[in-house]
Amino acid sequence: MMIQYLKKVFTKVYYGVENYINYVISLIYIYKNKKRVQKKINNDKVLNVIFLIQYIPGWNKLEPIYLKMKKDKRFNPIIVCVPLNIQNNTLINKNVKNDTYEYFNKQGYKVINSLRQDGSWYELKQLKPDYVFHSRPYNMFMPKCYTSKKIRKNALICNVLYGVNITVNEQDVVINKDYFRDVYCYFSFDKSEKEFYEKRLSLGFKLGVQCCFPYGAIGIEQMLQEKSKKAKSRFKKIVLWTPRWSTDPYIGGSNFFNYKDIMTRLVKQNKNILFIFRPHPLMFENFIKTKEMTSEELSEFKQYCEETENLILDEEKEYTSEFWQSDMLITDLSGMIPEYFITEKPIIYCHSTVAFNYTEYATNMISSCYEANDQKDLIKYFNELINGNDYKLSQRKECITAFFGNVNNNSKNILNVLANRKWSEKLC
Repeated sequence: MMIQYLKKVFTKVYYGVENYINYVISLIYIYKNKKRVQKKINNDKVLNVIFLIQYIPGWNKLEPIYLKMKKDKRFNPIIVCVPLNIQNNTLINKNVKNDTYEYFNKQGYKVINSLRQDGSWYELKQLKPDYVFHSRPYNMFMPKCYTSKKIRKNALICNVLYGVNITVNEQDVVINKDYFRDVYCYFSFDKSEKEFYEKRLSLGFKLGVQCCFPYGAIGIEQMLQEKSKKAKSRFKKIVLWTPRWSTDPYIGGSNFFNYKDIMTRLVKQNKNILFIFRPHPLMFENFIKTKEMTSEELSEFKQYCEETENLILDEEKEYTSEFWQSDMLITDLSGMIPEYFITEKPIIYCHSTVAFNYTEYATNMISSCYEANDQKDLIKYFNELINGNDYKLSQRKECITAFFGNVNNNSKNILNVLANRKWSEKLC
């Protein structure tokens, strides 16, 4: 027993020391790169900014920054497209095309395919990067040459999260030290997340090497910029349903299986209402992997959606216009909630069996949603809202004003941070 205990203690100490050493090395790289970039800024040189894009649904968090940089003579923004099918730093199927590259090409962007014809990866050094944005902060889903540990040697890494952390659990998982210890500047969603981040990476902030600014609510800015009038529809209402991708309680606790039959019943009972089911990109794949669903059951469900006139299974990447065209959202825990919330439209928030510790903003937001704890609640709120009884509208508007009153300039503020001529060298 004593030997096993000592082994555990040794392992904990060993990895703790290793992580600390890696963090210190990161800070040295950040400091050196910052001095180099600062010299370019002070000499009015153009800054090369690389957007390493892999997760397409998260592009709306970076696109406003990219578009503003395209019009700003201080920056040279470049999109490098990385395929999605990478796990443990390895491309799963080398014969599959780069789906990210194909998507951006169709959208008319000038982009670089990270995957070369011979199967090797494009060398970022050729672009002489000053700043690099990843679309997701997870090194395991990148080839080794694009991980933060490699990029930190030659460029400053910046980050805007692809989603919003609704719970403290999420915050703890997503803002992981494996990636963020290499990040020069993090643009947090709000001030409370900024405080969390500065405590988590306290050494970098004490030394004045890392920085954080609360300009990361870019998805909200994008939603407001792309606001559209509701188009005419033959349906009385449009209802969105976005269940969580995993039933694992720690990461959200999906209600898909709890409410699937109720939702299909509502579809049958309300032929004059269009229901749009938007699953998370990982949901079906995960359910098959965990054996909660078979391939046959998935095929049957998809066929049902296809054959039902007032039900759409929407697996498209873009969702902004759909949010504005809809009338109501039924959802589990999701980082997309704040983006829908800004439309001022009602949300039925489906609680899981887990008593989450919500972030400050999420607590206020959820209290102005209609909170469903079971099937009866879901049906009750659905019927009330369909009949126009949205008695929490004024509460939502107050919450929006309090938290999102100044989001329209976030992307502009980010550009000014990256091109700022002032820098305090606390390490000197």
